[in-house]
Amino acid sequence: MTEDEAALSDADRAMLDELADAIVRRRLTSAAIFFLESVKPMGFVGSQTMVLLRPLVSIVWSSPTRWDQLQRVLEHRGSIELLLLRLEARS
Repeated sequence: MTEDEAALSDADRAMLDELADAIVRRRLTSAAIFFLESVKPMGFVGSQTMVLLRPLVSIVWSSPTRWDQLQRVLEHRGSIELLLLRLEARS
């Protein structure tokens, strides 16, 4: 287990696994890898953008717990790399 992965909880690691599985199931692995590689340096900024958009998301979803969880995971440096590793392992 890497240092980045050790910083995440078991629930956060399970959420990354579920996200990777969903991307692979939809056959979007190549597109997701390309996108994630291009936004990797902006992971923290993306998490803060999610905080900004939270009120709008709560209008659509009554309980956006997954949104909040993903936002917390993206705050950690290296979390996008962890998702990329999961996607590459499944492709």
